[in-house]
Amino acid sequence: MFEEDFKKMIALHGEKLFNLSAFAADPVNRAYVLSRKFLGRLYLESSWMEETLDSYGSRHNNSWAKFRATVAAAKLFSSVCYDVLHLEQAAPHYNLLSIQGDFVKEIAAVLDELRKSLTGITGELLLNAESNGIDYQRRFPGREEFTEIELEGKLQSDEAVRRIEKTDQTLVYLATSFLNLGEDVDVIADCVPDQISEEQLRLVTSRFHNLQSSYDTYLAKSDIEDRNPQIISLRGHVSIIYHLLKSATMLSHYYERHLREKHFQPLPVDRHLSIMFDFFIRFAAMYFAAAKNLCRIIISDYSEEARLSVRIPPYRGFHVRPSTLVAKIVLHYGGRVTMELAGHEYDAGSPLELFRVNETINAEKRRHINSLVCREALLGGLNALDRNEWPERIQLAILKLMDRGEIILYDQNLSLEGTAPDGEETPEEFFREIIALFLASGKIDINQDIDVIFQGDMRVLQDLKILAECGYGEDKFGNNILLPPELSYLRH
Repeated sequence: MFEEDFKKMIALHGEKLFNLSAFAADPVNRAYVLSRKFLGRLYLESSWMEETLDSYGSRHNNSWAKFRATVAAAKLFSSVCYDVLHLEQAAPHYNLLSIQGDFVKEIAAVLDELRKSLTGITGELLLNAESNGIDYQRRFPGREEFTEIELEGKLQSDEAVRRIEKTDQTLVYLATSFLNLGEDVDVIADCVPDQISEEQLRLVTSRFHNLQSSYDTYLAKSDIEDRNPQIISLRGHVSIIYHLLKSATMLSHYYERHLREKHFQPLPVDRHLSIMFDFFIRFAAMYFAAAKNLCRIIISDYSEEARLSVRIPPYRGFHVRPSTLVAKIVLHYGGRVTMELAGHEYDAGSPLELFRVNETINAEKRRHINSLVCREALLGGLNALDRNEWPERIQLAILKLMDRGEIILYDQNLSLEGTAPDGEETPEEFFREIIALFLASGKIDINQDIDVIFQGDMRVLQDLKILAECGYGEDKFGNNILLPPELSYLRH
């Protein structure tokens, strides 16, 4: 009894879905399937049907599971088609930067393939409905219901431009947030099907959606848009990436949730994954890459420039950990920040550039300790001794400097066994040679206050100051220490 009542209910309330499906499955209507009015109605009716079927346990019923699978396919593919159709029509107005590949040509080809899949889905949906004994009232919609009407021109743009406080700060924040999504985009772009998940894509997609929402809330229709068309281009890139990833997320959902059930395959699995990766994710990654430099220009134009003088890291200067943390802070905010020392300028966003600073730092430290030794005559009387006694006397001089805190010891083994001055070296020259050897091998460090100057975005410098105040994440012996909450983003 329930089964018959259920069929009647599905036939009556699913009448619109079945007639839309019949319309789409008819080859003569192919030109009308890719219209927003048709896709919107198909999505609405299939959504209702899917929820109704689920509420009555169709997924666990052998007779209705296949029908439910085709309804889910109709819902998802109509939504993907709608989104891609939106992209095709909106992309020319996004002020997009040039990329490799013909996006317009490829989007048309993907749309045509998705349309064919959708007509196959609707045909299968009707077959499954028939096999379950659903007899619905045939009331085919007319083509005029789905005909797109296009008028020449646009409504007059007469809405007042918003004057918003601190738009510059908001814009810099959005451009920075965009750049900070680079690692997420790289991860999904480099993945293979078995490594990527709907969860990953949904998370990244939501972040781009948040960027789009923030832009529309704080910057859209504001005077800053009138002053700089690059800002509208930024919004366009955020939007196109969001829509591309949104569609990729839906296809990933269908791959994980439905294709593995093997009830119905609108596309062969390989082709389904190819469209997801080679079109949606690939173009999202390319448009992201194209907009990175745009964001850096915006940050440079609108951020507040400043200079900051701080001490070098207490443990071995700018070795791996301090250099990496400094570069992470710079890259977190985007834009260019430089570091200056002894008249030389370095890119603070590159750890390899910062490593180079140690050459200058160590040279300065050697000059300092050699000058100190000469000034205090710590090597006095060595010329009167046998040259074989020089190493022992130099060790004593180093120990004396350690007691005074001028030299920091990292390795107890300061043996100079097998080391002897050549025939022409002075005591001072031999001392410099030994100090350079111990310093290069990491056995000692020279305690000298050396300042470097960072120049760039004020936000970056504020965080670099905090980093420097906590020893660049290390104590004077190189042990890692906990970073303060303000720098918590460095842990990711």
